[in-house]
Amino acid sequence: MLKLSNKKLTVICILLAIVLVLSIIENVVIHNENNKLKNEQIRQMTTEWYEVYELSRQVDNYIELNCIDGAKYQRLVNKICYHFKLSLTVSELNWNMSDFLVNSYDPLFSNLVNEKETVNKKKAVILLKDMNSTLAEISKSISEMSTDEKHKFMDQSSSIYKKESSRVKDFSIKYQKLVDNYFKGL
Repeated sequence: MLKLSNKKLTVICILLAIVLVLSIIENVVIHNENNKLKNEQIRQMTTEWYEVYELSRQVDNYIELNCIDGAKYQRLVNKICYHFKLSLTVSELNWNMSDFLVNSYDPLFSNLVNEKETVNKKKAVILLKDMNSTLAEISKSISEMSTDEKHKFMDQSSSIYKKESSRVKDFSIKYQKLVDNYFKGL
């Protein structure tokens, strides 16, 4: 058996204490950086969902103004619909919302703006109003969550995330079918 002198044992204990202190400091720094990244992700998520909410408000204004000056609104709709896909982390909820915006909302709005190609203006306005009110509800509820709720929402295994994800998926599927039927003339 090795016999260590008191001096060597003291040096080893000091070195271990230094390593332990450095590890603790490193863990605190990593924890703080992780919190900063989470807060930045929450801020970005809030901004993107708020933009979708504002989009729904602008489209409501367009409809209330009897669908006048559609080109101005179309640029906004197109920008937000396509930017949403690129701006948030990939998740089922974001994918379904992006799919809805790009494949249903933007094409229907574009068709309504281009009056020469509009399949059925009255039906398009009714469909857009209906989907727009639901879009406003969803986007507002997500963007106005408390910070604590948003932290839970970021966890894709949480009940709040699953609830909203299911809601967005059902919403997306419903309106994709209705918009497809609209373009088929049904």
